[in-house]
Amino acid sequence: MYPYITVRKWAVFYLTFYEYFKLDSAAPLREIILRARLNIEKKIPVYYGWVIVATSFLTLGVAFGVWYSFSVLYIAIINDFGWQRATTAGIFSLFTISHYLCAFLTGWLIDRFGPRLVIPFGALWLAISLNLLTKATDIWDFYLIYGIMAAVGVSLIGFVPHATFLPRWFSKRRGLAIGMAMAGVGVGMLTIPPFMQHLISQYDWRYAYRILAIIVLFTIPINLFFQRRDPAQIGLLPDNIAINSDLNCSVKETTQTGKPAELSKQNPSKHNPQSEGSRIIDPGWVATSWTSRGALRTNRFWYLAAGFFLGPFAIQGVLLHAVAGLVDGGMSAKTAAATFGFLGICGSVGKITLGFFGDRWNRETANTVGMISATIGVSALAAMKFQPQLLPWIFAICFGFGYGAVAPLFPAIAADIFQGEHFGRIFGLLSLNLGFGGAAGAWFAGYIFDQSGSYLTAFIVDIVVLWLSCSCFWLAAPRKIRLSRK
Repeated sequence: MYPYITVRKWAVFYLTFYEYFKLDSAAPLREIILRARLNIEKKIPVYYGWVIVATSFLTLGVAFGVWYSFSVLYIAIINDFGWQRATTAGIFSLFTISHYLCAFLTGWLIDRFGPRLVIPFGALWLAISLNLLTKATDIWDFYLIYGIMAAVGVSLIGFVPHATFLPRWFSKRRGLAIGMAMAGVGVGMLTIPPFMQHLISQYDWRYAYRILAIIVLFTIPINLFFQRRDPAQIGLLPDNIAINSDLNCSVKETTQTGKPAELSKQNPSKHNPQSEGSRIIDPGWVATSWTSRGALRTNRFWYLAAGFFLGPFAIQGVLLHAVAGLVDGGMSAKTAAATFGFLGICGSVGKITLGFFGDRWNRETANTVGMISATIGVSALAAMKFQPQLLPWIFAICFGFGYGAVAPLFPAIAADIFQGEHFGRIFGLLSLNLGFGGAAGAWFAGYIFDQSGSYLTAFIVDIVVLWLSCSCFWLAAPRKIRLSRK
């Protein structure tokens, strides 16, 4: 029995690996591979899309744990080196810009190679970058290693790749599924920044980031074993709809892209949009095969681009400076880090809840509810000095819940409008605005503090910008293209 299991495992590994790189000279072998892979995934007792959600949940928790650990590193390196806040916040601004400058490339890599290869490579790159960061001695080391190198790694394992391939697995429950996966962001915020603060307090920030690099490495085997590109690889359409009950037919109709012909852009007439589980409002728009060039010519793309810039401007401006603002309000660094972690878990609740209601109502309405909650949260943080015991928790609950709208709804809105073969590249272009907006917001809040000694003006601006972003999504109007079935 033992030799049989060993031989079988190696055979499956070899065939899967061989098929993954799609050697064109081995067409007969592909049939064997597809049979083997279908057998593997069909042993899972639930729709394999939920396995993708669970894998993404864990990966995103680590990715954004790295992202938001900068909120505690921020204070540590200011205390260590004595730099100004705007200068130090510039590290994170460069990180955000670099992260999203890679977005188009990341989307292309996901479309071309799939998450099973891209995410493990990104995790390895990120772990190496974090280990190098422990050798940093001046501001330019931080700008280069954290601001650029680590940003590339997070881009390859974080929001953009998951926002690209997760919508392919679900249509009817797209908002809920993306929200559940993105809830990993909140768990990462709840666990990793406080854990890093503990390590910094007990040892130093260099030791803490060595440990974080090791944690990142654990995402490599998880994604190698469980991650998949799309449901077509296992003979399904989104939401567990079977493409063809006859395996032989599915194998014979597999195209050179590795996708069944029914889903290929070469055979659009065979793909009935209603099979997605969505209620189509604008059939002409849905039937269009959107490319990045075609999307750029539409008003909807630019409304989305504006919303993608303005939302992160406000959100990252608050998140990066939240711990510093709480400490300035009288909290200890440990309590502030714990509050920030609690904000993260409230964000997880927001991601799942608002993602769910984005499917039941429409995306714009769910996003508006999130912005109302976020506005209350930012107002509480700005007024913290008037009630320092209660208002920090109102901030954590309301802002955490409200900003949770971003992770499930932004990619769901984009997919509702531009879903198709080239969605990864289109979303990559949109994500550039996430980066520039987040970078500008983080720098702006630090600059306002350096000039005035207070975050009040920055937080007021952030509230205004939140509502401008919300208005852009109403103008983009995904509800006029497709709605999830009720």
